[in-house]
Amino acid sequence: MICTSSLYEACHDLSTSYPLAAKAVNRSGTVSSMVLMLEDGDGAGFFVLSSDCREAAPSYSVWPWPAGDIVDIDAEDSAVVPHAIVNAVTRGVPIPRDGSLFGWTCGEVVVALIVIYAEYTPAHPEPGWAVMPLVGTPEAQWPTFTGQRLFGHWSWEQYRRGSIISLDDLIAVTPATAYWVNTKAILGSDCCAVAHDISAPGGYVLRRGCYAYYESLQAGRLVPSLEALLAAPDKIDLAPRFQR
Repeated sequence: MICTSSLYEACHDLSTSYPLAAKAVNRSGTVSSMVLMLEDGDGAGFFVLSSDCREAAPSYSVWPWPAGDIVDIDAEDSAVVPHAIVNAVTRGVPIPRDGSLFGWTCGEVVVALIVIYAEYTPAHPEPGWAVMPLVGTPEAQWPTFTGQRLFGHWSWEQYRRGSIISLDDLIAVTPATAYWVNTKAILGSDCCAVAHDISAPGGYVLRRGCYAYYESLQAGRLVPSLEALLAAPDKIDLAPRFQR
């Protein structure tokens, strides 16, 4: 057990250092939450860190994901905290907010998309990701973590180096360009169709084409043409989803 006052700064550092992991809970954005992953042997446990900034000094709460007993962590509190919560705060890895879209770069070209799932659903009972290479990209250029289940500290290191870039803002300002297409009947999963090249800050380019789940590509499933995907009547423009 450890006093909450000694964990307060760690919570503050997580909340301020990983804005891409924070999801606004209220309309003003003064309350947010993030999911933390704590490795446990070959598996992992997940926790939620909530930040409430409606007062002069932020307050924090932590609980097992997706639901469980809540532990409040305040600057002046001397209460003790269970080891599981302590480990989550001091060793946990923040997971990007649910629905985040990242790109894996090779040179100055995005050659794969990384979609984050961090909201409990029957299809995704624990947080995870989907790696979706650009169709036609050699496997040697796919993300080095393709096929891995756990999201480690190394992912943020690759983000800081520029190997992984956030695409949320880029997609938000380019409507009618990137679409989510239902291809489950054909590929076993959905795909993303990009109508034309778009340039991201830093000189990176998100290439025109189809981005499909890596297992579908490894299985050799026939991917519909880009023209067919863009003509799909039920395709979803991703831009509105990232406009805040």
